Amino acid sequence: MPRSSKKKQKKAEDFKKVKLKVGKKKAPAANATDTSFTARAIVVGVQSISADKSAQLTNSHNHTLKELLAQMRHYSAPTRKDAVVGLGDFAALHPAALRAELGAVISATVRLVVDNEPGVRRQLLRLYGTVLPTLEPRELAPFVPLAVIFTCSAMTHILDDIRADAVKFLDLLADAAPATVAQFAPRVLPSFFSLLETSTAAADGARAEANARTALLSQGRRLAILRSCHKFLCVFTRPLVPSSDALAFMAPPPAPPVACTEQLFFPDATAPFAALNLFGEADAGSSHDADAATDAAGAVRAQSSAALDRLYPFLQATWIESAAIFAGGNIGADDSLQLCSLTLQTLQVLWRAVYANAVPPHETRLIGFLRQCSTFFPFGKDYSGDTAVEDALLALNSRVCELAALVQLGTKVDSDEVLASSDVKLSSEVKPGSNTRPSSDAGLARVFKRATRFMLQTLGHKQTKLVRHEQFGELLAVTWQLARGGGRSDAEQLLTAVMHYAGVCPLASPSKTLAIRFLTCIIDAQWTRVPEPGALDVGSTQLAALTTTWVLQLPKLLWQLRDRNLDASLAAAVALRLVCQRTRLLDTAAADTLYASLAPLFGVDVPGKGRVHGPFRLYPPALQQAVLEAVACCPRSPRLTRAVRASIADCHTQVRVLAREIIA
Repeated sequence: MPRSSKKKQKKAEDFKKVKLKVGKKKAPAANATDTSFTARAIVVGVQSISADKSAQLTNSHNHTLKELLAQMRHYSAPTRKDAVVGLGDFAALHPAALRAELGAVISATVRLVVDNEPGVRRQLLRLYGTVLPTLEPRELAPFVPLAVIFTCSAMTHILDDIRADAVKFLDLLADAAPATVAQFAPRVLPSFFSLLETSTAAADGARAEANARTALLSQGRRLAILRSCHKFLCVFTRPLVPSSDALAFMAPPPAPPVACTEQLFFPDATAPFAALNLFGEADAGSSHDADAATDAAGAVRAQSSAALDRLYPFLQATWIESAAIFAGGNIGADDSLQLCSLTLQTLQVLWRAVYANAVPPHETRLIGFLRQCSTFFPFGKDYSGDTAVEDALLALNSRVCELAALVQLGTKVDSDEVLASSDVKLSSEVKPGSNTRPSSDAGLARVFKRATRFMLQTLGHKQTKLVRHEQFGELLAVTWQLARGGGRSDAEQLLTAVMHYAGVCPLASPSKTLAIRFLTCIIDAQWTRVPEPGALDVGSTQLAALTTTWVLQLPKLLWQLRDRNLDASLAAAVALRLVCQRTRLLDTAAADTLYASLAPLFGVDVPGKGRVHGPFRLYPPALQQAVLEAVACCPRSPRLTRAVRASIADCHTQVRVLAREIIA
């Protein structure tokens, strides 16, 4: 009974009839389609690509500088990347406008140095690599502090790829504004220390942790960081470099300032005799400048010494790991060779900054490093092949020779006496199983002798290949230090090797000029300056004979050079004037030979042909004047006087006047 009632109720619901009521709308049919809709208002902004910006400066995508800088802080990484690309396009089209808004550009873009997106940082590197070289250092200087802050923040970032890119940004800044970036060394150097993990904490746990993290650095990552660190150290220590001249190492030490000014010659000047410091009144301006320069150099040396303390453990570990390439003999242009080169380059910058002229005996780190290098020195002795590898090996050997010379100058011990007293043979090592051990001084002396032999083989009669001009300049600096630190026999052999190399290098080579200037500076240093400590003494019998022979060949060299190498000709003329004017190097017979050999420069009388002019007429006026100044320092010679008188007809007026004064 209950079931039947439920069925009736369900059946009634299926066929229920809807009653219509007055005032009510009719319900829609069950199969009716609802066509009504609702919509919100759509506001379409003005698109920048279609806006009229003819009165504004835009890039190729019609974006203004203000719009591009605003997009630098967009939340979307592709938008930031496109903004950097657009800014590079804008800089190429409107460089002047970019310079006018350089502050806003640097402030907006430098924040992307720590951007998490690698693509954004790569585009920023391309932008900086294109824009920064076009700017003057004075234009970029006001904004370098902000750039250094973000770069150092990136160098200590938690992400490895951001730290790797940070050193690239620092390289660009150091190239664009080196002097300004160098001022932030107290902030930049600790960032490098954290990158290289050269922790010097006293706790063993901290050291172990630092060494463990250092081991995680791959060779490629170490190479990139070390290359950037070396570049920054070169920029930072640049104030200690006397000049860019290749022979700046031979310059005399700067003389103290003389307390004398032009005010002495004007009685009506204010305090005309104040510069004499008669009553203890020092010149405040000059003393202040000198003190400032001294303080700046001292600060650079102090920070370089601290950098040596922090970097040496890392550099030593890198050298020990990478120098294994020399043990197997399989040397190639790989990361290991580059790491060895950069390790020595970095140490060279530091030891030149901290110890300019000599490494003291208490510097056990560099002395120990020299002993480690001596294991494979000379590196790649029998290597022949890739030119880049040969250049790298020559640079490595040159730097080891320089360190050996500085250590020898610091110990002030005669290497020949030490080796003789210790009975150490240079041609063989200590026999295995023998109880005889060379002393510490004997070991350093043996390294010094090997360095001297290497320089003799590179420049002397046994040399088989000429080096490039830049390499020759480095070798001359090492030769000078070895000659000053070794015995007299070493100095004579080294000077003979330089003279031999000066004779065999091509006439048009810049090395010819450098060799002539080097030998001239040696003569000048021995005759016109206070003698320096060392074995290089041109006044000795053998060295005087060698130097005299070289001087007597200078007129012939001037004839051979003609107008092929004007710099070398000018250097030879200056050398002749120095020898004739300031030294007593030539005796009477040698002087007569020199004067007789100078006459053919101006011309000779050939029987049957008459007067044949020499290369003097081909020289430019400056070189002609230099040659005549050298002739003026010579005693009167009738033959030389006739030769000069016959060759000055077509010369410059100033040259003719000087020649007439000489032959008058």
